[in-house]
Amino acid sequence: MEQTGSRTRGFTFIELMVSMALGMIVVGAAVKLYSQGVDATWVISQRAEMQQNLRATENLLLRDISLAGAGLTGVPGESVTLPSAEASPIYGCDQTRTAAGCLPVGGVNYPSIPAGSSPTLYPIMSGYGLGITPPGAVISGTGKTDLITVVYSDITLALNCYTVTFTAPGNSITFTAPPNNPLPTTCVLPAGLAYPQAVNDAVVGLTPGDILLLSTPLGYAVGEVTSVVGPAGAPAPGSAYVVGFADGDPLNLNQNGQPNDLTQVSGFASAPPAGVAGSIANRLLVITYYLQNIPDPTGQTAGITILYRQVNGHTAVPVTDNVVNMQFTYDTYDTAGDLLSQLGDPTQGSTVAPNVIRKVNIAHLTIHSQLDGARSLLMATKGYQAYDVQTSMSARNLSYNNRYSFH
Repeated sequence: MEQTGSRTRGFTFIELMVSMALGMIVVGAAVKLYSQGVDATWVISQRAEMQQNLRATENLLLRDISLAGAGLTGVPGESVTLPSAEASPIYGCDQTRTAAGCLPVGGVNYPSIPAGSSPTLYPIMSGYGLGITPPGAVISGTGKTDLITVVYSDITLALNCYTVTFTAPGNSITFTAPPNNPLPTTCVLPAGLAYPQAVNDAVVGLTPGDILLLSTPLGYAVGEVTSVVGPAGAPAPGSAYVVGFADGDPLNLNQNGQPNDLTQVSGFASAPPAGVAGSIANRLLVITYYLQNIPDPTGQTAGITILYRQVNGHTAVPVTDNVVNMQFTYDTYDTAGDLLSQLGDPTQGSTVAPNVIRKVNIAHLTIHSQLDGARSLLMATKGYQAYDVQTSMSARNLSYNNRYSFH
């Protein structure tokens, strides 16, 4: 009986190569799909982050611009003439008054309309072409970005509850806390408060760099706070706080004894000199938005362009990074009551009235991605991703209060 021996047969070399090739194709396809998924996730996450940052920035701008002029409706023309005999008053500077603390370097002069007249504080002050040119950006018009400054009254500190007393020669004011029952009729308290905060309150109180609007029977004036002295803790009826407005302030608003200075509405400049009664003080918020490029210390990139928000004479606070363009136009009226639309600088020309701006238009608010497209195969030739938004908002306190009575 013949027994046929069995033998085991394996894969041939050709079969092995074919199977390996097919396996590599499958694995490569899977890696490709995974890589594209990661790239798509990266691109989408950047877009979501840009949209979120742009929306938050736009909302902050809209809120401030829509409040322009609030609290100034009792001031004729919603504008206050500033002193300038000793130096031109400026905004856009903090208390250091250094190049890093002033944008542009040296600060921005308040507008003088018409040319040659005294500088004046307006509810909205354009900064057409006064900003920077971000690295790599192509900006229409002047080739530079814009600034924008809005002014409105602060309602968080109830200064209008205090009695205001000037001290000769008028560059020092004593704020005396009111009786508790009843409070003065001028006293408007923020929600949730039964008594006004201390003038030197650690959270909302006055500090050097704040700007106050003083209303007296002799007129209106503004000054920059240079010192605040008073008792610590919560105020009681009769608590007194002394606020100084010394010459040489960083914003050049205090020019004691000069025309339009707050010393001129104190009563001490009259003959015979005497302090006035019935004065009211409010803190103004002079808010400036501007772009600043922060260089890369390693020199590998052009740096980061950041949008800043500066209030009065305090240190500017970053709002959003990678904002590479910010430009505005304005709708206002000329002296004949004719609507002028899409003006880059509404303060140009003797027939333009910046205190009757009807609408502020964001012509460009542009943000780009944090990283460039080289990080993603999908965006390898596309550079940075970017969004540009345009919108308009009414300066409601100016539109409804002024436009019908300007003629």
